[in-house]
Amino acid sequence: MTITFIAAVARNGVVGRDGQMPWRIPGEQKGFKAATMGHPMVMGRRTFDSHGLLPGRRHIVLTRDPDWSADGVEVAHSVDEALFLAGDDDLFVTGGAQIWEAFAGLADRMLLSEIPLEPEGDTTFPGWPFTDSPVWREASRESHDGWVVVTYERHRPRTQVEIGPRVARSGSRIKVGASCAIRDGDRLLLTRREDNGLWCLPGGGVDAGETWSEAAVREVREETGLHVEIDGVLAAYSNPDVVVVYADGNRNAIFGVCFRAHVARGAAGLSDEVTEVAWLTEADVTRLPIVPAHRSLVRAAFQPPVTPTIFD
Repeated sequence: MTITFIAAVARNGVVGRDGQMPWRIPGEQKGFKAATMGHPMVMGRRTFDSHGLLPGRRHIVLTRDPDWSADGVEVAHSVDEALFLAGDDDLFVTGGAQIWEAFAGLADRMLLSEIPLEPEGDTTFPGWPFTDSPVWREASRESHDGWVVVTYERHRPRTQVEIGPRVARSGSRIKVGASCAIRDGDRLLLTRREDNGLWCLPGGGVDAGETWSEAAVREVREETGLHVEIDGVLAAYSNPDVVVVYADGNRNAIFGVCFRAHVARGAAGLSDEVTEVAWLTEADVTRLPIVPAHRSLVRAAFQPPVTPTIFD
């Protein structure tokens, strides 16, 4: 999933006034249509109200109101729920300002129509301007009659996942991994990855000179501070249709073993690899964005530990 912010931004950073764009430039919105067609879009209620349903695109409205609904709209009440609804599709975040701010740490690129005007407005684009930004760099610039489309990309890309039939055959390397499904009663420990913002079981790569289980225990300790003991094997897993693409460009197909484990001592905390930890019930995880390689593992972790499960 690639997450793209898309907006038209005036020279002074203004993007709206009273729920509308304070300019009208013929042809400018054709680029918005071409870019978003066929993709899910996330927006706030005011943004949705400003244009209603647009053909050929999924509309995910992020709102705090638990009772709000609209025909043809998927409703989310958190960023995680919006990501879950979008699935593995490339996603466009269309505003307004609070929605862009909520997704700021997850965006991969920005597609901005820069408008050479300085209108009055009540909504501005977060972080504008991006000159000398430590996060964003200008990747391309396309001039039009009355505006310029500028694409910004992160200096350091987020870790991405490529999904497709046997995609692992195309220039990927094998990464051997080990992870732990750690239960506490009816709850399972999940961590949010720093490098892509998605949820997963704690774990990582197996180093030379250690066993699968030693690697799993070490990774849990390094990521969360927990000391765990292994109870048994949950699953061996691989998926030739999924490749993890890291910031340095390396493309890895994951071959891993996941262990059932319990806490021996300590409390789950954060690290440079983990930005959030949570003990979650089976109901809690049903609408969370989980890394593709761990989705079936998380489901299996809530089942009785009868025999190991093998995921091909």
